[in-house]
Amino acid sequence: MKRFPNGLWALVLLFLGITCMLYCGLATVGGVVFFVNQRETASATTGPPLSPTFTPNAEATFPPARPTATPAKTSTPETSEIPLSPRLLKRMEEIEQEVAEIRSLPPKRPVEREFLTQEELRKIVEEDFFEDMTPESAQEDVLELWLLGLLNRDFDLYNFYLDLYTDVIAGFYDDEEEKMYIVAEQGFPPHARLTYAHEYMHALQDQYWDLDQGLKLDEETCKKDTEYCAGVKALVEGEASFVELAWFWTKATPKEQAAIRKYYQNLENPVLDEAPAFFKEDLFFPYEKGLAFVEHLYDQGGWEAINQAYANPPVSTEQILHPERYPHDKPRKVDLPDLPQLLGEGWEPVVEYNALGELWIYLVLRYGQEPNWRLRKAVAQDAAEGWGGDAYAIYRHPQTEETVFFMDIRWDTPQDGEEFGDAFLTYAQARFGPPSTESRGEYRWDDTPYGTVLVRVSRERTLWVMVPERLIPLLWNGVEHGMP
Repeated sequence: MKRFPNGLWALVLLFLGITCMLYCGLATVGGVVFFVNQRETASATTGPPLSPTFTPNAEATFPPARPTATPAKTSTPETSEIPLSPRLLKRMEEIEQEVAEIRSLPPKRPVEREFLTQEELRKIVEEDFFEDMTPESAQEDVLELWLLGLLNRDFDLYNFYLDLYTDVIAGFYDDEEEKMYIVAEQGFPPHARLTYAHEYMHALQDQYWDLDQGLKLDEETCKKDTEYCAGVKALVEGEASFVELAWFWTKATPKEQAAIRKYYQNLENPVLDEAPAFFKEDLFFPYEKGLAFVEHLYDQGGWEAINQAYANPPVSTEQILHPERYPHDKPRKVDLPDLPQLLGEGWEPVVEYNALGELWIYLVLRYGQEPNWRLRKAVAQDAAEGWGGDAYAIYRHPQTEETVFFMDIRWDTPQDGEEFGDAFLTYAQARFGPPSTESRGEYRWDDTPYGTVLVRVSRERTLWVMVPERLIPLLWNGVEHGMP
């Protein structure tokens, strides 16, 4: 799974004001970029990442706003026409112009709009966003997350996704149609204007850098290289959050600001509130860390530094978590054994090749499905921080229901390898119990729900394998010669 199945990637988080945090997310689904809203109360000492005096350079000239006399119309009979007053349509045009001015990016072409009811949104979620996802395919993601120790085996992921997206989407941008869809059952209230500023920034990004073809935020690329897509999406979402905050502080009226704060202080998203902890951390990552990453770039060189990042985008969650390592610290390519040949016939890939990256190694250590598996935050962060590259694969035998999990992690320094080894063994013993055997950096747990678990740690490399006992000679001993 890693981000979202079948091209679903959610991005969430921005801070606003002193008394609340605003969460507004983006996800891409086969060319669609959509946005979600979530609120969480912060302490009274929490300050905004951008001050009210934030004034980015805006030297470009902009065309006048598009005409607003005619309300936007729906494009198909399946969606209803939601008329908006000329005054509200004019405000949309103003926000577009304000966002373009803040970002110094004159729009290259108009962006069409369409308005939806909540019921129409639910239908789109069911029929379009989840077109290629079934309850059966969702169970493959559950299997992966169960093996990683993050979900129970019987978790209903399909209906969780369906309920979540229906609950939290405030609008979405379709980069294939170059159209923005807005949930607007009650006009265009101030909180929708904030979302609109964020959403329009994505339209500008698409016009200048092409989210799909240019940045390769497509389903095929993101399935093969989740670390790359996580890095790029954090850049995209972080910049949209950065601009959205600038719009709030410099363009929104005091009345709009007060209404936005009040809305988010009272907003409830029960599905997201009850989501597994690791899920929320992954969902918020591109907003929280992406915003910090973009702020770092802006501090280094203003908008030009952000423009240059699109030409040389971040390629890992490590670079987002540690902006000072961008762009030079790149992941090492890790090769896996030829598992199909070693396993023989009958085995089907669930994950043929993927990487967890620094973020998800941290999530595994910090947010296991059982509370007693979870390491302290600082310990998990320190253990994951030395990540140099990794690869893992999962195979399943449909007749026997057996599974194979094989993971190889490389570390930046010997100290990093030792630190992770100590932390992971603490995690493993909490999850699997005392080892059945241990010798010279090799640990084995027999008769677990995952088969036989084997872990080998060294200063440069960690191997983690969970297999049926009968396959140990094939998968474990076969890599012994390559272990430093």
